Amino acid sequence: MTGRVVSTGNALVDVVAAVPRLPERGGDVLASAGRVEVGGGGFRALVAARATGAECLFLGRIGSGPFGDLVRAALTGLAVPAPLPPVPGLDSGFSIAALEPDGERTFMTVPGAESAEPGLEGVDLRSDDVVHVHGYGLVAPRRGAALADFVLRLPGEVVVLLDPGPFGADADPAVLARLLPRVDWWSGDAAEARSGTGLGDVAAAARLLAGTVRAGAVVRLGAEGCLVAARGGAPVLLPAPAVAAVDTNGAGDTHVGTFLAALLRGAPPVEAAREANAAAAAFVSTAR
Repeated sequence: MTGRVVSTGNALVDVVAAVPRLPERGGDVLASAGRVEVGGGGFRALVAARATGAECLFLGRIGSGPFGDLVRAALTGLAVPAPLPPVPGLDSGFSIAALEPDGERTFMTVPGAESAEPGLEGVDLRSDDVVHVHGYGLVAPRRGAALADFVLRLPGEVVVLLDPGPFGADADPAVLARLLPRVDWWSGDAAEARSGTGLGDVAAAARLLAGTVRAGAVVRLGAEGCLVAARGGAPVLLPAPAVAAVDTNGAGDTHVGTFLAALLRGAPPVEAAREANAAAAAFVSTAR
């Protein structure tokens, strides 16, 4: 294995509160526990990829304040290089996450340096790298356009995965229209698949999404596993191991990072998705 899992996604700080329930509007609730940790789709995908032994590179923007320092320290702890310079005068963003007893989480995110222009003009990648693009980074108009420019400059052999995330539908349609024909794999959850296609049937959405990119689509179904649709083929349902969910924050990112690392190793897409299902199941069933 000579290539790397390269993420252009976001890394920010999560402030997590374990609550018995969400408060009503204008109300309050006491949390039973809390923690501050580095999160974000780009960071968590690389954590999962590193867990498989893959070499990684982080090409997201990091701030120049205390939250940015936390992000850099976490990447250093993973032995993941982050070569882009800090964004001057702007700290990394943060997210307030409410974690309910069934593992569901609800976010309020304050954007920061991770939304700055990507600054990737002089960056060259290896032809055997695999690249992760997150929809969070496509929302800011100038960043989204510049990120699409970067992807379109990549060698044709570089595998590109787009994870739209909850904000992917808010990206400029013109940016998505330029980007999608160069994307190899689309990977998102069922709600994102429905939103991205306008189709209520998830299998039909998976087939349609697979036809918009070069290789195929993975639609994550939570506890049910995922659908894998190769371009031109019928979607295949891959069940996930049955587990009791403790914390679902980062499950989709874990799936993405594991899937990319398996592709990098040469695994067929269906086998890569099976590995991703197992990794995501283990992740959600582990207390943090």
